[in-house]
Amino acid sequence: MLELHNVTIGQQIRGLSATVNEGNVLSIMGSQGKGKTTLLRALMGFLPIDEGHISIDGELLTPLSAPYFRRQMAYVPQYLEVPEGYEDVPTGYMRLLEHAAHAGKKLLIVDEPREALSNEDAVRAARLLAEAAEHGATVVTVNMRITQNQVQL
Repeated sequence: MLELHNVTIGQQIRGLSATVNEGNVLSIMGSQGKGKTTLLRALMGFLPIDEGHISIDGELLTPLSAPYFRRQMAYVPQYLEVPEGYEDVPTGYMRLLEHAAHAGKKLLIVDEPREALSNEDAVRAARLLAEAAEHGATVVTVNMRITQNQVQL
């Protein structure tokens, strides 16, 4: 279970609380610059929070515990650099998402891709996230197509 309790990060995120049980998806919503990626980085322990706390399975996420928790996470970043001459960013993003969704990690954190996905890939991405949750992962994603369990920033 992932719990955010009264989390404040700078001016972007103020007093955010949410709980996501294993096998469930939390969809982070908000316009550009509202702190979606900032929140994901805090969940991985890369950014400190100013107030509140984040816990995973009842254990606090701190600068000292973050490396332990990151071993239990899979992450798909917003900005994916693909070497020239290989494949485009959406294709690379989908390949990474597929790998992360099947990695068997307890926590799957997925940011939105910087380039829009085709309708077919967007549907496939939502299906991959649902499958990861069905296999017991806690999924936190920035994905406008997922309408269950949303948090608006």
